[in-house]
Amino acid sequence: MIDNQTFTQRHASRLDDFVRMSRLAGGASDYVQGGGGNTSCKVDDTLMAIKASGFRLDQIGQDQAYAVLDFQSLRQFYLGTDPRDLADIEQEGSARAKASIRLVDGLPALRPSVEAGFHAILDTFVLHTHPVYANLATCAAQGPAIAAAALADLPVSHAFVPYINPGAQLTFAIRQAIGETEAKTGRKPAILLMQNHGLVVTGPDADTCLNLHEEANRCLAAAFGVSRQDWPAVEVRPESGQDDGQHWVSATPWLGRQLQTRSWDHDFFAVQSLYPDQLVFLGGKIAVLEPGAPVPEGIVCTLDRASGEVRYRCGFNEARTIEETLCAVLFITQTIQQAGHTVRLMSEDNRSFISNWESEKYRKSITAQ
Repeated sequence: MIDNQTFTQRHASRLDDFVRMSRLAGGASDYVQGGGGNTSCKVDDTLMAIKASGFRLDQIGQDQAYAVLDFQSLRQFYLGTDPRDLADIEQEGSARAKASIRLVDGLPALRPSVEAGFHAILDTFVLHTHPVYANLATCAAQGPAIAAAALADLPVSHAFVPYINPGAQLTFAIRQAIGETEAKTGRKPAILLMQNHGLVVTGPDADTCLNLHEEANRCLAAAFGVSRQDWPAVEVRPESGQDDGQHWVSATPWLGRQLQTRSWDHDFFAVQSLYPDQLVFLGGKIAVLEPGAPVPEGIVCTLDRASGEVRYRCGFNEARTIEETLCAVLFITQTIQQAGHTVRLMSEDNRSFISNWESEKYRKSITAQ
């Protein structure tokens, strides 16, 4: 057990930067939706603070919403192991991550992000988000070529990682992509684009990550003819006459117009997924209102095609997460298609893995709180 006062005082400066980076990125719904994405900071030569699974980035504080790991043990495992030698890669990776957890007196014992492995092998600060702009490239069939052209003038190199389910296998894939990029460019990539997933930037300090994150998203948005001004202000408000904290309605006019004018159905949102978070946040949660048809049990969000109304029967955090995710799915698919490109979806096997993975079920349960 690590003494709380010793930990927070000794590492106050880096923890402050970790919190600031997390909240700045996490406070923007075009960068992360709900509990998506994660951040980390290596506070010394051994310990790493990393966002806890299921929490929002903007919930991170000096003493909340993160776990502490011995990143050196994880780094040695991932950099020194041939995954072909492992009988069960995910099981071994999960066991290593669990063994690396270091409890800090006074801090809640939280489950670290399932992506702790790749954080361990990257630079001092890591910022991983699911931006609607970067995901234009990661969810487009032509994504690698588009990203290469869009990011060509940046002073750092980048790598495009083919889709791998989150977890240990993804960390090994990122290790391989880093090695290939370094061999090709002479530089380790500071930007990682993960197909049908999101963006990772890494650097020696928080400001480097924040600036690079902003610039990469700007370049990728421009490649599809959009900017941050095109993203709507996403909001939910209490339903009129309800004050129990469990009745909410969409307050995003853009979303209502999209639902009224776009071609979509239930499966567009809840089955045919662009990325894992779409399944986690929308799967089994939404229903399309049909005349005379009852709302299925367990549904927390209803969509009305005729009126464009969206209603929620859940807590504020879950309502906001679903609202943000609905907007992200519509924005990404529309922008890719309007730019003349082809939308790439997750495969059925990948969707099945995410839907049945214990780690994602856990994250979904935290989101619903």
